[in-house]
Amino acid sequence: MTGQPRFLVGDRVLGVFEFDRAKAEKALGRPIPQPPAGLETTEFRLTAGPGLAAVWPGNSGAPALMIGRVVAPKAFSNGIPFETARDYLLSLPGLPESVSSQLKAFAKEGGTLPLIVNQASETSFTTKVGKAPATVLTTEGGAVSAVLWVQDGFVNAVGGSLSTDEVLRVARETRWAQ
Repeated sequence: MTGQPRFLVGDRVLGVFEFDRAKAEKALGRPIPQPPAGLETTEFRLTAGPGLAAVWPGNSGAPALMIGRVVAPKAFSNGIPFETARDYLLSLPGLPESVSSQLKAFAKEGGTLPLIVNQASETSFTTKVGKAPATVLTTEGGAVSAVLWVQDGFVNAVGGSLSTDEVLRVARETRWAQ
């Protein structure tokens, strides 16, 4: 890369979710199993951030390279435990395997990162960045590649209009000051 990067800073984000059995049944088009007691009165909050990224522009207008870091997502509930709700959602019919496997791995403490991969236009595989498990994503035709990994409570990402070998090399050479 040449030139200076543009630095982006993002605030902490918060998402609030409540389970609605009637909406779930309408979306699925059929009745669902009885939810655990307290699920419909529990509010779930998911937080992530703050974060920052250094972005080097590419000739096409898309970033040639982006290196970023954000505080990993965490889940909170004001009623039943997060794990109880997660396990119930996993029991519902029709949940795609890609979503199911990531939901199974999601921990409320921010140690995992669920990623939804569009299998029609993206490929993915797992590897390591240092000692941390990482996921590499590549768009159809290899126009854009990215690697994401969670380490020490942060989601780290390297991506751009680079090959998978190049994003992995940059990821493995990146050092974060605490």
